[in-house]
Amino acid sequence: MPSVDRSAQITLRALVTARWVLLGLLAATDATVALWPELVAPLVDWFPKAPDPMPLMWVWAAWALVNVLTDRLVLRRGKATAGLAGLHLLIDATVLTVLLGLSGGTTNPFTTAYLVPITLATQVSPRWTWALAAYCLAGFEVLFLMEPQTQHLRGMWLAFGVSGLLITYFVHLIALALARQRQELSRLREQALQDRHLAALGTLAAGAAHELGTPLGSIHLLVGELPHMSRDERHEAMSTIQREVARCKGIVHRMASPELSAQDLWADGGGPPWRLGALGEHALEAARDSGVLVSVGGQRDVELRQPRVALEQIVRELVTNAIDACRRRADGRGEVRVQLSRDDEDVIVEVRDTGVGMEPELAANAFDPFWSTKAEGEGMGLGLYLARAQLRQLGGTLELESSPGRGTTLRMILPIHPDPTRSGRSLRDA
Repeated sequence: MPSVDRSAQITLRALVTARWVLLGLLAATDATVALWPELVAPLVDWFPKAPDPMPLMWVWAAWALVNVLTDRLVLRRGKATAGLAGLHLLIDATVLTVLLGLSGGTTNPFTTAYLVPITLATQVSPRWTWALAAYCLAGFEVLFLMEPQTQHLRGMWLAFGVSGLLITYFVHLIALALARQRQELSRLREQALQDRHLAALGTLAAGAAHELGTPLGSIHLLVGELPHMSRDERHEAMSTIQREVARCKGIVHRMASPELSAQDLWADGGGPPWRLGALGEHALEAARDSGVLVSVGGQRDVELRQPRVALEQIVRELVTNAIDACRRRADGRGEVRVQLSRDDEDVIVEVRDTGVGMEPELAANAFDPFWSTKAEGEGMGLGLYLARAQLRQLGGTLELESSPGRGTTLRMILPIHPDPTRSGRSLRDA
């Protein structure tokens, strides 16, 4: 069974449409001449004398029948091929020759209509383009052989031949250039998609690696203190170590199949719906045993379709940073407030702390990679950088406001549904 050719399908559809338009114009012309002969008499004198209408009616009827069969048996069933498209162009060139032969031959001013099938053939293949050009030139020559012609009309045949060849050549070059552009655009689109997936994988992996630093640091600290602890303290420390090991196992499990997270990240329709309140619950879980008061408020019932795992990782990072800022106060105390809300088609998650805050020049560098206000060895300086990068991939933003001694507010804004346009723009900005 011949394969379906998209170019042939487009060409045949355009040909069927052009046939109906032409048949409609012919019918409208005949009706106008029959109904208002005096009105169109000056215009009719410009053309050769009309032939016997019966042969024309038979040609038009056959042409209309071919058009109907082509639409129902070929186009609607998706069976168009280059061969069928070229064959129909040959049929049209033949019908055009017959109509011109019945309507004045070479003296008919519509002989330039031969250029239409030649131009359409450029959408089929180079072979059909040149074959149609030669066939139309031969059809024009048949009109000259029907009766003696003057030298001027013979010159018209030569001029048509040259014009047809030039049009065929240049339109063919344009078609080839457009085909190459389409291939290049397809390649660039595929490459851009792969780059986006690679960026997502890199961000997710880097975020997971950064996330491992906190539980591994806690485990390292507790293991070093075990020999100096009492039995009760050692039992509590072992429970904490087990909990942190389970946390590390979960992070490693996500890293073992990062393509799943990447697919969720770039899914056109987004993932399954889930409630915004889940982020608040995750924030409370991240703050457990921290010694800092963490509260959650706002609209918990808002449903969104963004990738849940990625957002939980971002919220955990923001809450952890807020808790660290509170611990660095002179009294070692502070509060963290997580506020959930909705603004039209966006959701807003604010993490406010009453920690040490930052000077303006320090806040300006907060999103730079490998920059941190923590002591050396306590952080990689990638948390906020990766959080903002992930939000950009999701079509969102991350804003920071901070005042020394009063605390810091991090505001996360992102669309309820994934927005590829916004994410693409954000990636370029990043």
